[in-house]
Amino acid sequence: MSAHILLLEDDIELTRLIKLCLENEGYLVTCCTNANRAEFVLKQKQVDLMICDVMLPGRSGFDFVAAIREQTQCPILFMTAKTAIQHQLHGLSLGAQDYLLKPVDPRLLLAKINVFLARTAPQATVPTKLEHFNLSLNCQTRQAEIAGQKLDLTTAEFQLLEALLEQFGSVVSREWLFQRHLGRSYDGIARTMDGRASRLRKKLQALDSNWNVLTSWGDGYYLSYGELDR
Repeated sequence: MSAHILLLEDDIELTRLIKLCLENEGYLVTCCTNANRAEFVLKQKQVDLMICDVMLPGRSGFDFVAAIREQTQCPILFMTAKTAIQHQLHGLSLGAQDYLLKPVDPRLLLAKINVFLARTAPQATVPTKLEHFNLSLNCQTRQAEIAGQKLDLTTAEFQLLEALLEQFGSVVSREWLFQRHLGRSYDGIARTMDGRASRLRKKLQALDSNWNVLTSWGDGYYLSYGELDR
């Protein structure tokens, strides 16, 4: 299972660039633009590492980390344009592992992430089963069922369903899927994943019409239960 990184940053263009960079390295990335949304994600999903901007709308990154530090022990990297040493010391005193000054060099960011995730890797556990509502996947036997009925999936379809179910309710980007399953970058044109998503959707709905593989246009796909396509 790929490490899950939570990126809390309100600069949309910087978020896009960091997300793309990390997904090209095989990481799962959830992006939030404010502290309230990030706090919700932390309550719903396992996060292996968090990248947190300091200057945020509403609550600052410092206030957010101070509020949630007892809830999660994942490594935290602060990002800010403020260079004063007292700001860096304050961030570290809150339990952050490191401090990155903007503009962020992607090579340095990746190097730091790899170091901190390597330190926590022995604690990671790989689930043998994923379940939501009446859909269950056995990740060891590569079997999928809906309400006890077997889903007849190809290897590629199972891999896509596994990624979507693992991040249930969140968008899984085409870039990450191409890197993880095809070993190449998404060129913005190829429809390989669109075809897989369409076939998977039909097989799911043949057993339970509430299941759907939805497209987040320009981003990727997400799995839903009882939500209509838009």
